[in-house]
Amino acid sequence: MQISATLLRQIEDQRLTSTAIGESMQAQVQTIAATLGLSLRPPPPWPTTCCGRGCGTCVWEAYYYALDWWREDALDAVRATGVGLGRDAITP
Repeated sequence: MQISATLLRQIEDQRLTSTAIGESMQAQVQTIAATLGLSLRPPPPWPTTCCGRGCGTCVWEAYYYALDWWREDALDAVRATGVGLGRDAITP
């Protein structure tokens, strides 16, 4: 797997607006981390209490916020290995 700064920016720029996007992003980040031998904290758990009534502070909003925070931490750990810090790409 080739890991470039461009790939990391694409992952970082994804808008987390659906479960499919969230799952895809998690899989991408976890694959990159595994390729680099990094151990990440687990992503936030899926909400289980949504009532489906469109509340102003829906549990899904909090989930996407937590998932975004997880993504930031994970990408910081990946970048600490040197990806995007002067090297165009890493192919472990």
